[in-house]
Amino acid sequence: MSAPGPVGLLVNPTAGRGAGFTAGARVRAELRRLGHAVTELSGPDLPAARRAARDAAGEAAALVVVGGDGLVHAAVQEVAGTATALGIVPAGTGNDIARGLDLPLGDPATSVAALSAALREGRHRTVDAVRVHSAHGQRWYASILASGVDALVNERANSWRWPPGPARYTLAALRELALVRGVALRIELDGHVLQRRVLLAAVANTRCYGGGLTMAPHADPADGLLDVVVVDELPAAAALHLFTRLRSGEHLRSPAVQVHRARTVRLEPLELPEPAAPRAARAGGRTRLPRPHADGEPVGSLPLTCEVAPAALHVLA
Repeated sequence: MSAPGPVGLLVNPTAGRGAGFTAGARVRAELRRLGHAVTELSGPDLPAARRAARDAAGEAAALVVVGGDGLVHAAVQEVAGTATALGIVPAGTGNDIARGLDLPLGDPATSVAALSAALREGRHRTVDAVRVHSAHGQRWYASILASGVDALVNERANSWRWPPGPARYTLAALRELALVRGVALRIELDGHVLQRRVLLAAVANTRCYGGGLTMAPHADPADGLLDVVVVDELPAAAALHLFTRLRSGEHLRSPAVQVHRARTVRLEPLELPEPAAPRAARAGGRTRLPRPHADGEPVGSLPLTCEVAPAALHVLA
């Protein structure tokens, strides 16, 4: 069977502390060796790469991304809701989108072989994506939106260059949870309203973020529903203990954790009295409202609405 084409290739050369550059060269060479016509879309910066991806997405059989969650998130903006397939070669720090979609991690050659076979056979996996509506416009995401202390952890991890890999998220989490703070939110789930002070409210399409932290173990990206994990405000010691149970998914056994499922989720800041807790006072008085992050990238500000779009992504697998 002849290879379809062309394939748009989007590479982040700085992903994974330079691993993206090496992986990108290998992927480009291997795709061409396997007979695929490759259109290079990478630019000097992310906006230029996104413009090139947008221009090519309508004609390419697939958009193949070599990098981490940030670059995959950028590609999702261009292919969600279209017929263009998305191929992912994980080469970043967290790689949580690939992990959540059960795509191969590690050797890029394994990923390329799977992508090439899927392209030749016209095979892809159809999964949901999520639209975020806010005053800043509309964005798409594929994995999890963080809106509480988890957003602060992501923001801090993104500001560091060391340590490499998921350890960066772990250290950032320990730093933020040591000064744990709650966020007062109004959470609307398909019309059902919760009003409370929470540590976080994670709106999940897939199961993990933060380099493999399994926040929503039962999230299915093809069920047309969002798993909304709400963690009530906790003292610092209890929050740190809960964090140690995230990778295994054991945090769901805590009475402070609830999981809701909905198609549409609206998050709004809520005016509630500040708790008269000594630690809150030591942490700097009133809590600043975190800037929400999705796929590890900032996506506007609260209030916002997350709306699942069933079967909006075609992923080569």
